[in-house]
Amino acid sequence: MAELSNVAYFTAKPGRSKKLGDELLRLVAPSRKEAGCLRYEIHQSNDVPDVWMVLENWRYASDFKLHMSTDYVRAFMVKVPDLCVEDVEICGYRQRSPQA
Repeated sequence: MAELSNVAYFTAKPGRSKKLGDELLRLVAPSRKEAGCLRYEIHQSNDVPDVWMVLENWRYASDFKLHMSTDYVRAFMVKVPDLCVEDVEICGYRQRSPQA
């Protein structure tokens, strides 16, 4: 079971949604190979195509902390001001229902 589930929201600047999506999708393969990564998915809003979401589960909060310090995540975060209207919003959650 994941100790930490995160939902991260990104809103692309006008005309930058495709580029933002491409950059987010590049994070999937290396993130899924990290120790402690249980889930790492990219979603695009059906209602507002400029809104993107990253859904991720980590075995331990320390695994997420290491993830955020990787070179590829740090390189992506440098691009966020150019791609997004505001900083990323990362919301952390703890699972309360039993595992299915």
